[in-house]
Amino acid sequence: VGMVQHNLDLDTAARNYTLLTIGDGLVAQIPALVISTAAGLVVSRVTTEEDLGEQVLGQLYPDAVLYEAADVAGLQQQVEARRGIRLLLLDLHMPGALGYSALSWFTGQYPDTPVIMISANSHPDTVRRAIDHGAAGFLSKSADIEAMASCIERVMAGERGLHPGLDAMGHGASLQSLDVAEALASLTPQQFRVVSMLSDGLLNKQIAYELAVKEATVKAHMTEIFRKLGVHSRTQAVLALGSLAVDPPTELTTPP
Repeated sequence: VGMVQHNLDLDTAARNYTLLTIGDGLVAQIPALVISTAAGLVVSRVTTEEDLGEQVLGQLYPDAVLYEAADVAGLQQQVEARRGIRLLLLDLHMPGALGYSALSWFTGQYPDTPVIMISANSHPDTVRRAIDHGAAGFLSKSADIEAMASCIERVMAGERGLHPGLDAMGHGASLQSLDVAEALASLTPQQFRVVSMLSDGLLNKQIAYELAVKEATVKAHMTEIFRKLGVHSRTQAVLALGSLAVDPPTELTTPP
């Protein structure tokens, strides 16, 4: 994933991104951002076509610098290269993730770094499950500037379970999805990429090609993934991972 630095001010943003106005806030549609300062990484933003007010970040972190990443692999590269992340803003539908899988993996690997999940899908079930799976907060893409700023500041101050203006009284995460999330949290970055491709239906040979490794390496990863998920086949693994989908299959949510 290419890395581009941007000073976080509206003039720079206007030169580097397509800006548009939604509601009463200036926002930029960008694939992903990691925000840092000269003193070290302060805030990370890894999102997909995310509408987040540049005004908010500019006001809260006027000296921030943005680094761009486009997907889960890019997120992993960023956090491995830059330790000390203080905050992650994560799109629910970023490429390389299945529902809450990226959230589960990141919070397991970096438990001290809070995550604010952002999505246009603000159904009560979606919000509740994000909080259950470890999100410190949940922001709707249509949230106004004040709500965004308040949520970010409060999370940075240590508050958790925030969902300004949203109903979080929906159905929470299932026990199965929590077990799967715990298993994903223990995967290495490479294993997580393998399991993500598995959920997309790729064969071992295709996964090996995408990762530029030998098929035997993928098979070894699969063995470890199956062990951690407590399954014995690709089909069982895919069904287990489906519990983390935003809209899990009916058979995973409806009691027999």
